[in-house]
Amino acid sequence: MKKLATHSWAAREALARREPFHTYGAFRAVDGYSLPFGNRLPSSRQEKYRADRDEIIYTVLSYQTPIAWALRSGEIVVPDVKYSRTTAGHQSLLYALRQPADGPLARAAQEERQAARTRIARRRAPAALGKFGDPAAVPPTIVARIDDVLSRPVPANSGEAAIYSTEYLERRDGAAQLSEAA
Repeated sequence: MKKLATHSWAAREALARREPFHTYGAFRAVDGYSLPFGNRLPSSRQEKYRADRDEIIYTVLSYQTPIAWALRSGEIVVPDVKYSRTTAGHQSLLYALRQPADGPLARAAQEERQAARTRIARRRAPAALGKFGDPAAVPPTIVARIDDVLSRPVPANSGEAAIYSTEYLERRDGAAQLSEAA
């Protein structure tokens, strides 16, 4: 079974396709009728859920409580019940149950994924211009911060010296003491 982030496009697409999934939290969807179910559903809605038992093809749960279910006839049942803040967030995703799997929801998800890929590519582009260790590729503000850190005296027996890189130790103490530190 897929494990998805609760408010992700993948979770919305899984709801639109009626695919079972788990999230990293209390939101999940299963094929068919689900037992046992939580006691947060009002008794009149529990009776409706039990009466629909043989017709239910897909159930959406929040903390073991059915918050929506799909019937063979195509009807989507979403009880108008107020729950906790977390479950209200889960209920806000239920619009995807009424969307076609290849409709506007899928296009919006694809556009968002493409925009995310573009943002990542832009963030990575400046780092790819210079080679590792090339001073021209490092912004001057970072160089200034590194020089500030390197100029700060650190007692050799403080334990703090162990967290610094070999480059730091070379610049600070020279190559002779570096071999003693190792």
